[in-house]
Amino acid sequence: MVINNTPRYNEIWDFVYNKLGFSPSCKYRGHSFNVPLPFKIDDNYSVYSIENMSNDQCDFLEDTIREIFINTTKVGRKIFALDWQHSSFLYDPRNISEQKSCRVNDERYTDGGYYAFFPAFYPDGDYYFFIEEKFEFGYLGHPWRQEIWIFGCDLMKEIEKVYQKLGWKKLR
Repeated sequence: MVINNTPRYNEIWDFVYNKLGFSPSCKYRGHSFNVPLPFKIDDNYSVYSIENMSNDQCDFLEDTIREIFINTTKVGRKIFALDWQHSSFLYDPRNISEQKSCRVNDERYTDGGYYAFFPAFYPDGDYYFFIEEKFEFGYLGHPWRQEIWIFGCDLMKEIEKVYQKLGWKKLR
């Protein structure tokens, strides 16, 4: 479900900017996130370089991360899928039909709506974020630094099992 211009939309972006310290930048130096407490307790966040992924690994990424999200998301909970300055979704990782781009009817637009693109797990030119609706875990993609930031113990454990198969290099 597209959540643009709703209270949930504002809630998740407030979390991204204020709690995760998101600071978008085209620069390669510095960090775009400042993962705060409680996520730093017990080193509950990791950073991976994705710059050396092969095409096959990129293809493998979609199914792998989708399966990990199913395994780490409590039944009945959803995930925010965010494309910075574009579309935002709230979806159930178990429901593949919710994980797709769609047309959104909106009278404020010339053609009566717009096309909302569901973000990919590989940040191919924009920041893509996937954050559990109760903020228990997150998968943050940085396009220019070619990095994935992970927070939340359960998600970190699952990523730790597969990151080498994905062609990722652990930075932190």
